[in-house]
Amino acid sequence: MPKLPVVTGVTIRQASAHDADAIADLIAAQEPEVLVSEISRDERRDRFHYLLESGLNVVLLAETDGRLVGELTLALGNPNPTQIGFGVHPQWRRRGVGRMLLGHAIAWADANGIHKLSAEVMSHNAAALALLGEFGFVEEGYLVNQFRRKAGGANDAVLLARTAA
Repeated sequence: MPKLPVVTGVTIRQASAHDADAIADLIAAQEPEVLVSEISRDERRDRFHYLLESGLNVVLLAETDGRLVGELTLALGNPNPTQIGFGVHPQWRRRGVGRMLLGHAIAWADANGIHKLSAEVMSHNAAALALLGEFGFVEEGYLVNQFRRKAGGANDAVLLARTAA
């Protein structure tokens, strides 16, 4: 696993259902072309609230000065692989926030007996593909027309996975 950066002033913590509004706001700040799911902010908030409250998802949050700047979701698949998805606020990209979140997520997964993590990444998201590769994720497949777009058409995805050591 690559050395984790120290991003001054950024802390990582586990989310609770009370964080659903802030998570929805963070994701709403993302460019539509990088979002896997084009649902409304309120629907996203409600889904996060439910999934966190029910224990079906674990979400790690990156914060600085009380502001949410990144999130990583682990959709628990026990006993199947756990799927991850993550995003960093556009103003905080390329500063190591995604790397911090991913490192914490892998440590959490290892400590909790998760045997395999998977991610479906849009094929044009070179930054996410490269970052996951640094952490030992390897391509397991190519998914044609995986993410349907509201404007029409669909985006392909690369299926990546990392098996616990």
